[in-house]
Amino acid sequence: MQTDVASETRVWGDYPNWDDIARFTYGRRMWRLPEMRARLIAHWMDERHPYRDRFQVHSALVEEVLSSNLAPERIDEQLRAKQTSLHCVARDIPPVFGSFFS
Repeated sequence: MQTDVASETRVWGDYPNWDDIARFTYGRRMWRLPEMRARLIAHWMDERHPYRDRFQVHSALVEEVLSSNLAPERIDEQLRAKQTSLHCVARDIPPVFGSFFS
């Protein structure tokens, strides 16, 4: 399914942050693999992860977004009904880095 520019702009804004989009896109791909999902959660919950506290606060929305099979536009519509957006939730998907990702 090809997305038109207007739909992408509604979701990501006029000046998209490619790091946010990458965390969303690749996060969804990795989330579908049960072993990788477990590794991501363990990594993000590790005391050494600098975004651990932030993930704990927003984990329900992050997990909902990563596990969704809907198109980004539909996810964004659902999130806007909850007074947030895909653009905001994507910022709360923690990065993966460091030697403690196992």
